[in-house]
Amino acid sequence: MRRLAFACLMILAACARPLSEGEADLAGTLFGPAFDPAPVRVAPFAALSSLTERRPPRPRIACRERIWPAPEQTDGMVKTFTAAFVSFNRINIATELYAPDYLPDFPARMSLPAAMLIGHEMTHVWQWQNREITGYHPLKAAAEHRPGSDPYLLEIDGDVRFLDFPYEQQGAIVEEYVCCRALDPTGARTRRLHEMLAVAFPVSDLDRRMSRADIRLPWDGAETRGICS
Repeated sequence: MRRLAFACLMILAACARPLSEGEADLAGTLFGPAFDPAPVRVAPFAALSSLTERRPPRPRIACRERIWPAPEQTDGMVKTFTAAFVSFNRINIATELYAPDYLPDFPARMSLPAAMLIGHEMTHVWQWQNREITGYHPLKAAAEHRPGSDPYLLEIDGDVRFLDFPYEQQGAIVEEYVCCRALDPTGARTRRLHEMLAVAFPVSDLDRRMSRADIRLPWDGAETRGICS
């Protein structure tokens, strides 16, 4: 049994890859030296796409919602599946979403959905690597997922600190920041997110950004002008 378990672990390890240069560079613009890319591994996880659930649709307010077309609804609910989960320094991504490199041309060009996905998941790695501050454990993040609820839905009001949000909402905040920084770097929401994140980790100055022409969007109908203003 021990040999079988060891063999399974070796197979899983063989499927994993390190962060690419572009992915590590994105992490550097977000977390600075508070994130160590060396031990991080990214791997496909076939079973994830079968973990579906139904939840109410999110308001089309945030950048991360508005760059996509409105999702189809059935009885006022939308169907989703688990895109990824993080176990310590390992990022496990649904096979149909997995890529050998999410940011091969970063910072010159990038797919915005890819940057948002890997940025969200690297936030959980940051939470683990800085667990003395965050108190993070993968099981705590998993406990935030409840049937019929949306652990990523959040409101950013007042002077709430980044670390006051639940773990999944912290990932959603970084995801939203990646979206806003790319499409509306001078927007009021972008500035508010930047100021919140800068208290938690050394996020790069807003002047380190790409031109709008270098961003690939998932939907031609997205109205991005002032999307985070």
